[in-house]
Parts: sequence; C-alpha cells; structure tokens
Amino acid sequence: MDKAGPTGPTRRNDMKYNLARSVFRLFPQFAARYSLRKEYRITRDEAVKSLDAGLALPDGATREDYFKALESNTVSLSEYLHQYQFYNKTQQERDTFISRAQNRALSFKLRMMYPDYDNLLLFMNKEVFLERYSRLGFCHRQWLYAPQATLEQFTRLVCSTSCIIKPHDGSLGRNISKLERQQPGTDLKTLYDDCVARRCMVEECLVGCDEIQAFHPSSLNSIRFVTVAYGGRAVPFGAFVRMGIGDMIIDNAHAGGLYAQINIDTGLIESDGITTDGARCAEHPDTKIKIKGFQMPRWSEVVDFCTDAARQTPNIITGWDVVITRDGQLEFVEANQRPDFDVMQSPLQIGVKKKLLDTLSDLTGRRITI
Repeated sequence: MDKAGPTGPTRRNDMKYNLARSVFRLFPQFAARYSLRKEYRITRDEAVKSLDAGLALPDGATREDYFKALESNTVSLSEYLHQYQFYNKTQQERDTFISRAQNRALSFKLRMMYPDYDNLLLFMNKEVFLERYSRLGFCHRQWLYAPQATLEQFTRLVCSTSCIIKPHDGSLGRNISKLERQQPGTDLKTLYDDCVARRCMVEECLVGCDEIQAFHPSSLNSIRFVTVAYGGRAVPFGAFVRMGIGDMIIDNAHAGGLYAQINIDTGLIESDGITTDGARCAEHPDTKIKIKGFQMPRWSEVVDFCTDAARQTPNIITGWDVVITRDGQLEFVEANQRPDFDVMQSPLQIGVKKKLLDTLSDLTGRRITI
C-alpha cells in the first residue's frame, strides 16, 4: 500500500536524504565534492546556452579557455568575463579566487561538519531574523509579517510611516517595493490581502545618514560587512558599500546596483565603484560624487556592532547588511548565511580564498579545504 500511496516515494526520498547527510557528516569532504559537481553541471549548462546563442567575447577570452577555467575553478561565465576577468589571469592568479560555486560547496561542507551552525531558517525567513535581532537590540524599526498580522495592525503601520514591502524569503533584491505613508481612513483591505497572499514583510522605511545617502538619495545605501565566527569568537573579514543607480529604491549589487570595497581596518573606500557586469566608475553616475577615498562614518562602531552580532549568531560565515540611520542608530536590514564573495573580490581584483580558508582553520582548529 505504501508503494501505491503518496507516502511511499516520500519515505524513500527521506531515507536517501538522511542517509546522504549521515555520510556527509562522517566525511565532510564528500559533501563539498557532491555540492561542487552539482554546481558545476548547473554552471556549465547556463554557460553553454549563452555561448551557443552567440555571446560576444572580449579579446583574449575564448570558449576553450572558459571551459578550462570552469574545470579548474568552477567559475560562471559572468565571473570569467566580468567579475574576475579570468581571461587576463594566469592559473596561479585564478586559484586565489573563490568562485560562487566553490563558496556554496564550502558552505554545505561547513553545515555538515558543524550541524549546530546549520541555521538556514534564521536567514532565509526575514520574520525569523527580525524577531531574533530585534529582541537582541540590533534592529529597532517597526515591522510585521503580513500573514501573522491583522488588518488593523497592518493599517496602523502603513498609516504611521512609509514602508518597504518584500517577500519574507526573497533574495538578490527581487520583488521589493516602497509604499508611501497612507492616509488614515484609506481602504487598505485589497493591499493587505495581497501582502498576506504573497507572504510579505512590511517594514518601516529606514533613512540612512546624510553622508552615505548623498551618493544616491533615493535608495537606502548600506554596508555589507562579512564576519567569520566560531565558538564565541568573531573576526571581521571584509566589507563594501552598496548604492543604488538611477531610479532604484534598493542598493543590491545583484539587482543592478553599484558597490565599492571598504578597507576593513580603516573604513576608507579603496576602490572605484563597480557593477556585477564589470562596469567601473570613479564617480557615482547620478550624483558625480567621487567614490574612492570616501571615509565611512563611525567605522569602529560598525565593526563592533557586526562582530558583536556574529558572536551571538549560530552561523560561521555571515554577511551583515547594516545601515547608519539619520537619527544615529546602527541597524541591520538583514543578514546572509552564505554571502557571495564576487562583490568582495572584483573591485580590487584580489582573491580571498586563502585568507578565508586560513581564517576558518584558525577559528575552528581544523584544516578547512574546499
């Protein structure tokens, strides 16, 4: 009967899944290899579609060289062409970079090695994140998760302030909209029902400090601050500033925004602005403000804020999106359990693979490889 019913295949899949996780936890290197081969196949298929469609390649780049780089470094076509310009690099130089696929494999391996640090729910669901970090004092804005709020609570929030509406499990800046403050007495039932149906977060709009907002006033410009933490210790690893362009209301780099490297020790921006398609600019294209050389305000406080949160977080590598608000608060917008390193390696064309693995090995006391 089990074979004919819906529970039969489900039970078999659960058994395979649990068996695989048991093997991976006993032999974490197998987890990395499994994940890397899976990412390799996905990356290869995407690249073949683009190349077969006639994608133009710059001087020095060839189809054959890309597939060589894919085999040795598991880089996407975008990483090869735009972020890291592998076609201009030797194999020794290529090996200093950690690709997106390698980063995902490393993350999966760490989850198998340290199951107590397997906390995807905390970062994937924004209501879980905000509940925890509001309680810990790292988030201060008003917010609600529409499916768990009443129409009255929803109305009270959107009539008191401008709000950002976003999917509770969204990423890469997708499907985010701004709702200006509504007038009391407005019929908001249709909007409320839509937010409930789409399982949206409704959050008070943050307003950034004047110094950073000057780059692009219409988007909330934030700092991505990456920490590596284990066993109560936390290390600042890298940081960059993110800015919107044009009519963007968000600053996400993978949604078309601009980003620039921040020196983790001084808080000084040490690169020009760059986009994920490789375009570079010394000045912000809209406001013409010079990017490189800008001193991020209150940097030592930002460092302490993020490392303090990392010490209280059951996660090893975390990317914190932090804002210095106009009223002087430090505030997390959200955090990422598996931050991408392309935005940290591409501005200065310096790979961080060795630094990352050495930092992990130092904190855990075990040699970490991919």
